Amino acid sequence: MHNFKGVIAYKGTRYYGWQKTGSFPTIEEELEKAATQILNQPVTFQAASRTDRGVHAEGQVINFIAPDYERLQRGIQALLPPDIALISLDKEKDSFHPTLDAKGKEYHYFICNRPYQLPFHRDFSWHVKNPLDLEKMKAALPLLLGERDFSAFSNERIPQEKKRRHLTRLTLVPLEEGRIKIEVEGKSFLYKMVRNLIGTLVYVGCQKISLEELPLIINSGKRALAGVTAPAHGLVLKRVLY
Repeated sequence: MHNFKGVIAYKGTRYYGWQKTGSFPTIEEELEKAATQILNQPVTFQAASRTDRGVHAEGQVINFIAPDYERLQRGIQALLPPDIALISLDKEKDSFHPTLDAKGKEYHYFICNRPYQLPFHRDFSWHVKNPLDLEKMKAALPLLLGERDFSAFSNERIPQEKKRRHLTRLTLVPLEEGRIKIEVEGKSFLYKMVRNLIGTLVYVGCQKISLEELPLIINSGKRALAGVTAPAHGLVLKRVLY
């Protein structure tokens, strides 16, 4: 038996996240069905990030234990739906775990900021019609970097002392056709933390939150004072760092 490490990409539009629900389609369920059919035995997958319903991935990392099988990657891919791709599959050391061994994760969030959005972008970016002040949004980025209590950006009901996280990189990149990309990197993230950060930056951009108010919101630890939770379909898990 071997510990296989894989990198997968998926369009999350029609899935209820990574984790199996028993009632609705998920990424984990599709992978398990394909691998079980190929290997003719139950296969259990683990993932670096349990992405939410509607979130996409370019570099999700998974692992599973299985016997040697010729052309295993090709066999699994042949049974996966077209919106899931098994990009690579390699044998790893027995102790490898995609979550516990991860040193960080990088997410990209896409926003379309103009009156209309091209139809083929609508599944991959949040359409914000009102003009955003990108300079104010850029000025807000350094205020969010570093290690701190991110309670104001968390939907989790856990003790406050467990809500400290370290945000190592936050970059805003203007793209063509009115699109904006925000790159977020950190060691780990609270539930919906990235989407709450994005929603808060959009509130800064449309002047619902001022640059002077933002540090007060961060220090308050109150979720209700920060911005809206950005829609899931604009978020992509870009890569996992090891």
